[in-house]
Amino acid sequence: MRARTCPRDDQGSIELAIATPLLLLLVLFVVQTALWAHAGHVAETIAHRALAATRVLDATEASGQAEAELVANQLGGDLLTDLEVKVERTDSTAHVTVQAEVPSLLPGLTWPVRQERSAPVEHFVGAP
Repeated sequence: MRARTCPRDDQGSIELAIATPLLLLLVLFVVQTALWAHAGHVAETIAHRALAATRVLDATEASGQAEAELVANQLGGDLLTDLEVKVERTDSTAHVTVQAEVPSLLPGLTWPVRQERSAPVEHFVGAP
């Protein structure tokens, strides 16, 4: 009996069978990274709008929280999961923290998103 060898054409098929899953994994990673970056921008917008609503004259933490929820419903959709918005206002500053996670296309990985913004609050200054 003669040992059977792999023809040249089969060699390319074996390489393709190995390279294809790796290429698909790379494509999934690129798409996941793009989703994570987009989610970061959405979280940044939520934080920015909540901060703007919190720091205006006579605003409250509740008004900033309401604005954050409104923007999150408009922009977030299913992109941000476990969304947590923390709004704080003192006599001098307003601070907003947005934390969430992005659903993962790659099993076993978590993709957290966090944005923080602070700014001074508005005060009425009377005429001199």
